[in-house]
Amino acid sequence: MMAKGNRSMIKILVFATLVIVALITLLIYLLTPPEDRDLVGSFWDALASAVNAWMPYSDDGSLAYILLTALAAGTGLLFTSILIGIIATAVEEKVNGLKNGNSVVLERNHIVVLGFAAGEYTLLRQLISAAQGENQCIVVAGDYPKSEIEQYIMDNVTVPKNIRLICRNVPAGDMAAMAVCSIPQCKTVVVNYPDDADIVKATLAAYRILNTHNVNNVRIISSVSDDGFLLPHNIAVGMQIVCISTHDVLARVIAHSCTETGIAGAYADLFDMEGGRIRLLKLMQTIGKTFEEIVYTMDGAVPLGIESQGNILLNPPPQTVVGAGDRLICWAEMDKPVLLSEPVAGSVSPVVEKECSSGPDHTILFGSNPAMETLLRELPERPNRVTAVGFPPEGREALLRFAAQRSDVSVSFFDDLLSDDVALQRLLSDAQHVAILSDVNDPDSDMHGIMHYIRINDFKKRAQLSFSVTLELRSEQHLQLLEPSDPTDFIVAPHIVAMFLAQLADCPTIAPVFKELLSNTGSEIHLKPASLLGGTGVCTCAEARARLLSQRMILLGYKTPAQSVLNPALSDALHPESITNLIVISET
Repeated sequence: MMAKGNRSMIKILVFATLVIVALITLLIYLLTPPEDRDLVGSFWDALASAVNAWMPYSDDGSLAYILLTALAAGTGLLFTSILIGIIATAVEEKVNGLKNGNSVVLERNHIVVLGFAAGEYTLLRQLISAAQGENQCIVVAGDYPKSEIEQYIMDNVTVPKNIRLICRNVPAGDMAAMAVCSIPQCKTVVVNYPDDADIVKATLAAYRILNTHNVNNVRIISSVSDDGFLLPHNIAVGMQIVCISTHDVLARVIAHSCTETGIAGAYADLFDMEGGRIRLLKLMQTIGKTFEEIVYTMDGAVPLGIESQGNILLNPPPQTVVGAGDRLICWAEMDKPVLLSEPVAGSVSPVVEKECSSGPDHTILFGSNPAMETLLRELPERPNRVTAVGFPPEGREALLRFAAQRSDVSVSFFDDLLSDDVALQRLLSDAQHVAILSDVNDPDSDMHGIMHYIRINDFKKRAQLSFSVTLELRSEQHLQLLEPSDPTDFIVAPHIVAMFLAQLADCPTIAPVFKELLSNTGSEIHLKPASLLGGTGVCTCAEARARLLSQRMILLGYKTPAQSVLNPALSDALHPESITNLIVISET
């Protein structure tokens, strides 16, 4: 009985106390003269002495009475001490349970983040930014003690007053432990464990909890680095699960950064929720209007396409009409109202982009990982020359067979040691892009990649060469160790995936938008020359939108030497001479 816990021990203590009080009552009753016997009074005196630990005075009765009530008082003192110890232990256990995050979260419409890793905070920062000053509860559940998770977050993340952050200790896949997160009452579950196997376990456990409670309006968002852990598409759709491939996303970003200098920075600006987000808007005043009319007149947001009956259409033909049940796919800032202004007066002459002929792009890839094939597949459809440095001999034949599927891509291998400037000069002399890939089998791949980056940039400055460098890191924690030495360089890490997860947590249905924007088919993000605005004359953003739309381009914003500007107001004046690139969405 004692092994059953504190409640059982209290029952034993109460029972033993009553037995001893009954025995003392019986002795007092028997030792009292018959004419003075009072069974009820004797029981009350024994009970009062036991409960109050009251010691009788010398004149309170006979010697036998005094001794028996003193025995009751001593027994009561002993049992009271034991009871206090049991209660103190029970309270301490309860407090420790609360400290360790074992209590149920009493929230509704909160966001549950399953998984926590010290040093990975971008997802939390993005979710906090998404709240935009509104009250929001975020439950962070990881395989750490609650107090440790709270301390890590307090030391690295600024949590505003409108955010209620609750931490819980939840091992991956433990459905009983996950119950404290109140998953059936939340609005979104984001699975973010560092290990793919833990991600799958937590994802399936969350689905089982939702299915058990017959909840079908909560989406589960996750990402895995190994495609072998991706659920089949039809099963994921049926289970309300959106899962993205981490290495696929990063490979696409690297491929685009290797083809257009500066494009990776535009991706980071576009998907960072601190600036804005991709939203689905249903505006009554746009029904019956063509997409062209909306692009010319929408202020406060940039229309990117149309969502109709669950189908995503980015950069549709200008004459596409918005139906009653359609929603607009827009990039917008939460604090800016979305309005329709008057259309652009007069006609605007388009400026045709001049094609320039040049030799094939030379891209140098350091290292190898499973994303290599995705990277080669996502290269633009133009002559590309790829040099693989340090690629293992056992995988070269397969890589060459894969590259042979594209007639515009040629692959060669460089095996010389990069220990002197002669070898670096031979390798980098005609390069346009350099990508340093992370080796998934090397635990120190981030440090090796950082050293490659430092050596290459040092040689680039000394030899006065011009090329962009993209570095892939496996840990977000290592981002703070390095700062890009050139504005065209870009460091890719899991924080990019965290931005996607935060966007999907805010609006899960936009997953196809990301897939198309990061693909080399359909509409993508491109950097175009400012000459498309027409000479050096100043034009408004509305006029710029009109000129670009005539060539099936949607103006997202522009880059200057100092900053990137997204979603400029229609009345803003654009000065082509101060703009380095236009950020557009187009098919080419």
